[in-house]
Parts: sequence; C-alpha cells; structure tokens
Amino acid sequence: MPRTDNGGLSGTSRLVPREVHLRDLVAVLLRHWRIVALMGLLVPVGAYLSGRRSVPRYQSRLTVQVSSQKQVFSQWEDIRVDELALKTDPVLSEALVLTTQRLALRVVEALRLRLEPADQALRRNHFFADIIVDSSAPNGRYQMVLRGPAGFEVRGPGGEVLSKGTYADRATGPGFSFRAVPQDGPEQIVRFNIVMPEESAAWVSGGLSYNIREGTNAFDIFFTGTDPELVPAILNQAALQLRRDGTDRMRELADKKLQYIAIQKQEADSQSQAKLQEMQRFKETEQISDLGAEETAIIGSISEAEKERQRLMVQITTLSESAGGDTIGLDGLNRLAAVEGVASNAALDFQIQNILKLYDERRTLTAGPLGLQERNPQVDAIDQRIRTSNVALRAAVRAALQSLRGRLDALNRSTAQMRARLRTFPGQETQIAQLQIESGILNETYKYLLGQFQAAQLQQATVAPYINLLDSAVPAYRIGTTLMQKVLLGVLVGLLLGLGGAFFLEYLDQTIKSAADVQRVVGVPVLGQIPYEAKLAEGGNGKRQPIIVMQALGPDDPATEAYRALRTNVTFVGADKPLQFIAVTSPSPGEGKSTTATNLAVTLAQGGNRTILVDGDLRRPLVHRAFDLNQEPGLTDVLIGRVSQREAIRPQVAAQLDVLPAGSAPPNPSELLGSGAMHALVSDLRRQYDYIVIDTPPTLPVTDAAVVATSADATILVLRSGDTEEHAAARAIEMLHRVNARVAGAVLNGVARRHDQYYTYYSYRRERGPQTSVKTLISRMF
Repeated sequence: MPRTDNGGLSGTSRLVPREVHLRDLVAVLLRHWRIVALMGLLVPVGAYLSGRRSVPRYQSRLTVQVSSQKQVFSQWEDIRVDELALKTDPVLSEALVLTTQRLALRVVEALRLRLEPADQALRRNHFFADIIVDSSAPNGRYQMVLRGPAGFEVRGPGGEVLSKGTYADRATGPGFSFRAVPQDGPEQIVRFNIVMPEESAAWVSGGLSYNIREGTNAFDIFFTGTDPELVPAILNQAALQLRRDGTDRMRELADKKLQYIAIQKQEADSQSQAKLQEMQRFKETEQISDLGAEETAIIGSISEAEKERQRLMVQITTLSESAGGDTIGLDGLNRLAAVEGVASNAALDFQIQNILKLYDERRTLTAGPLGLQERNPQVDAIDQRIRTSNVALRAAVRAALQSLRGRLDALNRSTAQMRARLRTFPGQETQIAQLQIESGILNETYKYLLGQFQAAQLQQATVAPYINLLDSAVPAYRIGTTLMQKVLLGVLVGLLLGLGGAFFLEYLDQTIKSAADVQRVVGVPVLGQIPYEAKLAEGGNGKRQPIIVMQALGPDDPATEAYRALRTNVTFVGADKPLQFIAVTSPSPGEGKSTTATNLAVTLAQGGNRTILVDGDLRRPLVHRAFDLNQEPGLTDVLIGRVSQREAIRPQVAAQLDVLPAGSAPPNPSELLGSGAMHALVSDLRRQYDYIVIDTPPTLPVTDAAVVATSADATILVLRSGDTEEHAAARAIEMLHRVNARVAGAVLNGVARRHDQYYTYYSYRRERGPQTSVKTLISRMF
C-alpha cells in the first residue's frame, strides 16, 4: 500500500495496530504515575485503619474417633434397625450432630456463655470467674466498674447500682452472679451482656467446624473465636457434649427396650400363672392326675405347629403390608429385610439388596451442596431402575407369599388332623390336653421374654461411648492476617489496582503521544517534536497569548532548538525538489499549527532565506497577533482587489521575514483560497521570496486546508501530543491524500519529556535509557 515516505510521496494511510514493547509499558506507568501512587497509598492506609479496628481471631483443634454404630446395633438382635442407619456414614452423622443447636445449648449451659463481654477484644476470664446464670435471667446490658484494689461495682442498664464490694464478694444481678477478677490498675469500666441461650448457641455452632479425615473413622473439630483462652474451653466442652450425646442416645434406646420387655414379661408371667391355676382346678374337679403318652405327644406336636403357624402368620402379614402400595419404599424395604427367613429366599433377598444399593447410589448423587438436582438425567435413570426393580421385587414378594400360604395351609391341615385325633379321647382328657397346650405356649413365651429381659439388663449396664477423644484441644492459635500483613497486602493490592487503572486509562486514551504513534497512525515522517513549554502559552508579562515567537524564548531554549531542527528537516525533505510554498495545517483547532507556521517562517528567515508568512486561516486568524500587527488590510483584501500586495504585506517584521495578515473576514473563505486570484498571488510571491509559509485552517472542520494543499509544494500536519485523537489524525491525512496533496511530514507539538525518552533538545545524540544500561550490564556479566 502506498504511503508517504521521506520524499513526501502521497498515499493512503491506515491505522496500524500498536506493537507493545517494554518501554511502552514503562511509558504508560510514567504517564499515569499519579494514579499508581494514589492507589498504592490509599489502599494500605485503608487496610491499616480497618486492621486496627478489627478484632484478632483465634482457632483451636482436637480430634475424635467414631466407632461404627453397626457393631452396636448388631449386638441387639431383636431390635429391628432402620436399614439407613446401617448404611449411612457414622463419622459424617456425628459431625453433623456437632453443629446442631441442641449440642450448642449444652455447651452454653456448661460454660455459662450467656454472660459475654460487650467488647469482643476482651478476655472473659480476665474479668469474670465462677459465673452462674439462671435460666430465668433476663437479657440486658450491664457494666462493671473496677476500682483497682478497692473493689468493684455492677450497674444495670439504666446506670443503677446492682451490687458492689471487694473482690472477695460475689457480684450479683437479676438472675446471674460471678466473682470479679482482682485488678490493680486504674479504674476501668467493663461492659457485658446477658443474652438469650439461643443467641449464644448460634454463636457457638457458628464457630464450630469439622474436617473428616479421608479413609479413617476420625475427624478434626475446630472452633474459631476472639478469646484465645475461651476458644479451647468451648472446643473441649463441645467434644465432651458430642460424646455424651451419643452415649445418651444409645442408653435411651436400651432403656426403651428394657421397659418394653419388662412389661411384656410381666404380662406373660401373669397369663402363664393364670393358665396353670385354671389347669390345676380342672384336674382337682375332674380328679385327673395326668395324660397318657399318646395324648402328651399329640399335645407337643400341636404346640410346635402352633408356634410355626404364628411365625408364618407374622411373615405373611409383614410381606403383605410391605408390598401393599404401588411402590415399595425404604420403610417397606426395612420391614422386608427384618422378616425372618428372607435371607434364605435367594430371589427376594437379591431384589431387596439390589433396590437398597440403588437408593444408596441415588443418595450419593444428590447429597451435599455439589450434588445433582432432583430433575437430572442421571437421577431420573436411577429412579427408573428403582421402579423396574420394584416390579421385580413385588413379583418375588407375591411368589414368597404364595409359598408361605401353601406352607400355612399344609400346617393348618396337619394341626386339624392332630386335633381331630385328640378329640377321639375321653372328654376330660381332651379338655386337659387343650389346657396343657395353652399353658405350654404361655410358658415358652415367658421363658423367652425372661431371657430377653436379662440380656437387656446386661446391655443397659454395658452401654459405653462410641466416640473417643483422641486428644484435648490444642492452645488457641491466631488465624487470619496480622496488621502488618494487611498493610503489606494493601500495598500489593493498591499497586495492582493502580497498575490496572493506569493501563485502563491508557486503553481509554486514544491520543497520539510520541513520534512512534505518528508514524504508526498517519504513516508520514516526523519532521519535528516541539516540547511543551509554559512560555509558549503565556507571554512574558504573564498574560495569555495565542502565539509566542521563538525570539521570546531565548537562543538556548529547548523549543528554539526544536524549531531549528524542524527547519533542517524541512530543508532536507526538499533536497531533490526545493519546497518553496509550504502549507501548515492540523486535524482540529488548538493543536498549535499557527505557532508552528510562525516559528517555522522565523527560522527559515534566520537561515538567510527571504521568507513571507501568510495567514491563510481566514476564519480565525492569529498570525497578526504574534507580531502585534493590524489584521487589515490583508490576504482577503488583496484577493478581492481592494488593495495591492505592497499595501497589504508588512515588510521586515523580523530579519528577512515579511508577513501577510488574513485581512477582513470574508463570507466565502474556501472559494477565495481556491480562486484564480489566489493562484496568481502565489505565483507572484514565488518570484519574490525563497519560502512561502501559509497558515491554513484545520483540515477536519473545513475544506480550506485541502484547497490550499493542492497547490502547495508540501503540507505539514501539526499534531498535539496527548490531545490529538488517533482517528482524527488518520482522517486528516486521508483527506489530504484524497486531494493528492504532498504531505512532507508531521510536527508533534507539546511533547512532554516523558513521552519520548530518546529525544533531547540540547543535543542531537540518542540518550542512554535505563533499558540500554541494563542490556550493557548483562552483556558485560555474560
């Protein structure tokens, strides 16, 4: 793609992507060092202020071991345990109990935590001892005044004195009392609160946490608080209450079993004794001493058959109830698993275990905060498998029921035959046989319950905790960040925020700042870089002036040197074809084109060239102000024939320099600048002067500059560093190329020293920057 080279050939410009180098990043930070410094200062100060107000937090840890409840339950053969109790993780179950409100309330009651200092930074044991808080104690805010060795004074919410005395006396209040810890210092006021038990329990359970050790039956318990002396005490008490809670639950189960068996045993004993007395009275009345061997054998067979019948009836009833609904749920599965003889039925046992396994898989998928939702394809698939297995299970239950009913029918027929045989004996023998059968059944029941009662007594006496404390709570250690760490972290975060803010501002800032930006955006060489000088904006008397001529800056001023460098570059650009008619423009107003045109003309005149400066900005002329001249007559008046050139041109404004002001404001500036009179004037001036420098209006707002640029030998585009937008510069150069203007190059105006570290206005050598020094040092080392 064609572009303007050093010879000034015109082409089409485009916006080239920026290539980022390390020096560009450093330059960004130098440009926005204020925001980096501000954030690097504000964030650490904020961290320091907040850190001073924050209360340090402490944590303690202990480890407990949980024995599996399966071992405990398996010893109680007659107690039907929920299948879930045998399948859930006992370690996780006990860990969850740890965070319940019931356990926290026990900790609050044991340690009297309803009394707490209002200031969390205070240590309760340093001021309060032997605390007693009744359940009827009302909530309230109190204060204790410690008067050094003299004693204490407790005041109520309204400031009234509730109690006072020496440290040997107990401090009392409504529903609470304690002993004040002796203090030797000056008078001190300690504020404390009596809170609701539930509020303290919430604080305790909120500070408790746990971590299950994978692959073991142990887990660590943690408690976090602000009192380093109270933290381990609360943790030890929580672990102790957890141990007692498990023991209490086991003992409660054993007590219920013992009470139930005792009642059943007593009833069986009463019924057996009554039946024996009834049989004894019958024998005495009928004068029958005993039965024969055949009757006794038949009675024994009927008794055994009756026991078998009862077992079959229990199995049939349980199976029928469990399979009564459309779907056999977990409760039904538990009852089925508890039915005697199910384990011997291979088909039924397989279906039960299969469905229990599916329920366990489903619980694994949906458990916890990361578990799947109920309406999930995987969960739906398992639910479908459960429904299919339920159909197979119901079929197995029906088959088992059919088999049990067949056995029951056969047993009933056998019992009926034995009873019919018994009825063939005399009536007295038949009656006593029936009494013996009933008495035997009651006696067997009593003996069974008696054995169970003795076993339950033994189990109740041997209930032991299944939660073991492997060690006590370690001393509290501080957690979180210290004040110094917060400040250092604040410095780091502040610097990161400052860096982010600097680069974000740089991202938002799409202005041209350096010579590299000029070449990247507009694709023309940089003829000069004019440094920012306050004198270019203010006159010597402090009054603001639009244009300052370089004579006012001094011969050694950096700006003066920059304009001399601009003159040299313009001369070399025209080496093959001398540039006599030079137009100066800019993309937008306020970018320093008039100042650049004026000082370029001055430097060309100082080089011994006869030069004329023409103010071609007929809309907002400024050149006449630079030399304190009258605006009229001027260029406009010459073009319309009102005055002659001699009358309009101000001769010898400076050595070898003449000035042609703009003249009166015309209604049609573009037409005048492109008129034949203008071309004739330029041709006439070419014969009289070595250089013609014309200041034209900005390129983007109006077309005046483009009109003049078509006939100029070269056009110079003036850009202001940090002010000219990249897209504006690109549009301006595109407009000039569109009219086939010869763009000699650009002048970067108002350059800050930090925007270009390789340019100096006192010498024409390249400065050695910090990167060069580092490179040199590394090369010497290696």
